[in-house]
Amino acid sequence: MHRAILLLKLLWVALPTAANADACGTNACTLDCQPGETCVLQNVTCIRSPCPPIPTCAATPSDSSSSGSEGSTTCTQECGDFQECRIYEPDASEYCADVCTEGRCPKGSTCELQEVQCIRAPCPPVATCTNATTTLND
Repeated sequence: MHRAILLLKLLWVALPTAANADACGTNACTLDCQPGETCVLQNVTCIRSPCPPIPTCAATPSDSSSSGSEGSTTCTQECGDFQECRIYEPDASEYCADVCTEGRCPKGSTCELQEVQCIRAPCPPVATCTNATTTLND
């Protein structure tokens, strides 16, 4: 009985690893993405290995032969007020990032971009308005 349990435990650990080894070896991205998107393999952080990259659809980098800069793309995502569209380089995905521009904060306060902790990149800083009070020590 003890050997049977031990054998089952071994199979429980070995079979998923063997199955994942085949999938990891190909590193093929096979998702059927929308027009203007391509399939990219995104690295993930996981608790238990193996941690193969996950196929995801990302915006296709546009050809910019007229600009002369290799790999540059145009960001097309629409963002809210006081935000701008940016491109996350590793997978060419688009995201909106806060910006400190005139009119964002009320008079008498200043805008500061504060770093945030997040689980999945990109993690752009968040704009916050702080009172512009100064104290002088005599």
